[in-house]
Amino acid sequence: MCGLFGVVAAPGYRLDDEDVTNMLEVGRRAQRRGSDASGLVLIDDDHGIDVTKANHRFATLLRTAAGKELIQTARQGETVGMFGHSRLETHGYSGSQINNQPIVVGNWVVVHNGVITNEREIRASAKTKVDNIETDTVVIALLLDEWDAGGRTSDLDDVFSQLRGEYSIVAASAHGDVLFRTNVGNLYTSVGTEGQTRLASEPRQFLGTDVGNCTRLPLDTTVWLRTASHEPVPISTSSAHLGTEGMEGARGLHLDRSDVSGPFAHQMEEVATAANARAAGLRRCSRCLLPETFPGLTFDTSAVCSICQSFSPPDYRGLESFETDLRARTTDGESVLACLSGGRDSCYVLHLLCELGFKPIAYTYDWGMVTTAARENMSRMCGDLGVEHVVVSPDIRQNRRRIHRALEAWLKHPKASTIPILMAGDKPYFRWARTISEERGSLPAVMADHPLETTGFKSMLAGATLMPSKEGGVVYRLSTGSLAKMTMSYFLHAFQSPGLFPSLFKEGARGFVDYYLGGHDFVRPFSYIPWDEEELETTLRDVYDWSSDENRASTSWRMGDGTAPFYNLMYLIEIGMTEHDALRSNQIRYGLATREEAIQKLNNDNQLNVLGLASYFATVGIDQQWAADRIVEYADTQLA
Repeated sequence: MCGLFGVVAAPGYRLDDEDVTNMLEVGRRAQRRGSDASGLVLIDDDHGIDVTKANHRFATLLRTAAGKELIQTARQGETVGMFGHSRLETHGYSGSQINNQPIVVGNWVVVHNGVITNEREIRASAKTKVDNIETDTVVIALLLDEWDAGGRTSDLDDVFSQLRGEYSIVAASAHGDVLFRTNVGNLYTSVGTEGQTRLASEPRQFLGTDVGNCTRLPLDTTVWLRTASHEPVPISTSSAHLGTEGMEGARGLHLDRSDVSGPFAHQMEEVATAANARAAGLRRCSRCLLPETFPGLTFDTSAVCSICQSFSPPDYRGLESFETDLRARTTDGESVLACLSGGRDSCYVLHLLCELGFKPIAYTYDWGMVTTAARENMSRMCGDLGVEHVVVSPDIRQNRRRIHRALEAWLKHPKASTIPILMAGDKPYFRWARTISEERGSLPAVMADHPLETTGFKSMLAGATLMPSKEGGVVYRLSTGSLAKMTMSYFLHAFQSPGLFPSLFKEGARGFVDYYLGGHDFVRPFSYIPWDEEELETTLRDVYDWSSDENRASTSWRMGDGTAPFYNLMYLIEIGMTEHDALRSNQIRYGLATREEAIQKLNNDNQLNVLGLASYFATVGIDQQWAADRIVEYADTQLA
């Protein structure tokens, strides 16, 4: 979930100016995978190892005094290796420099792409305690340092076998070692004319002929580029700073229940209780659970809603047809792109693809609101399956700033119909899916969305009219006129709340156009086979130790989306329902749950997720008490 890059000279050689220049450009290209922080390692066998890291993106690090000094040293001709890291913040607050990579423990320097999901267990059993470093990467350095201190008598494969999750590693020791290792394949190398080894997380990071000549490292194999050849040299660490640019970090990712209390929690619980009480008194469909507040809904004399009246079961073609159609779209019968959001549906589809014998590359677009639990689930699965995982997150901090401005404006003039504007940042997901597909040889992209998660009411609140698809089920399509009405509604509210425009125009406009008008040629397995919630969750829990993170979500649906606790509470306040009402109603129509079962699930689904709500505000930099006061004002007008 980060970008790695570097170059290591062949034995007997040193890096030249061209090697350094090439590596710096590869490093800049790595920023697409994460730009929360960055770091560089310079290896000089005679004088030691220099580590420089910054809580800025890599391009900014190069403009700092410390970064310039390191590069100048590298160009003097005594350097045998350089490697670096472009970070997507997961474990460990990036505003604290000690959590940023490279990580140094004892005689080892490590950079790591991925998430180690059993970090706590390894920390607890380690002889050395490094409690001041919060990032999971530290356990890799701890294991290497203990192996080193033990005389290197054990097999290094046994050392790395202790890690659970996904990892790609570059490590160097003060003794002269340089090694690479990956358990998912997110590490590529290319050999230059002088025998130097260039490395990157993706082929596209390379320059020139290296793009076509690069090779993916074999899985679960330690590749030694240099081995111990001298007594330990000193390792020095420095921090690079350039003002306060980009130093805020994502505090919301690291909250726990102890951080959520007092007036904020009390106010939100009171609002949620009142909203649920109002919702309980609404007239609802006698067959499904949709309330009278669902836009455009009507009831017949038997209190059956208009959606249930027009519902016709879909005709599924079956798993065999899905496999046949998907293989026909591949160039080799097996290579596909699995769109992986971190939610249960996409995780299950990744499992299904591997079960069918495909060789997927997983793709994730992290727009700043992907939860820690989702990242851990994805990493655990990709690590267990040995699946390469491409995470795109080109400017996550800027995206969070846009959300901040839009959310602040929205809370001043709340209106449920424009909540999708706050979600504009996730719409590039589809564009990036096409980009990654093309970069990897036009792989067919597999999308895990399914008809039961169709909500409908979000667009209808903005004036759209949804037309049922001819295929049956509850999949709707927007007419051109409805799309125009919805767009006009967004613009009108944006004029009332000018702060919505940064989101709408800088990211949202392009995202919405791409989402609604762009060509989406995705293969959707749940249009071939029925979606079965119990089958999904049982498989994920039993096979992959998949966690729904009950501390931050009352339900496993949308648990990967850090915005869900907020927008579902807002929908509950204004119209007495959430997207869960739509999901459970669809389950009834599809014969996957009785009405009584759906009611029981819905009562849990719509419980307040106060930690998730606080995390959302903290992640985008909104004062939670100010937000709570605005929500109370909003609720007073809607629930009176």
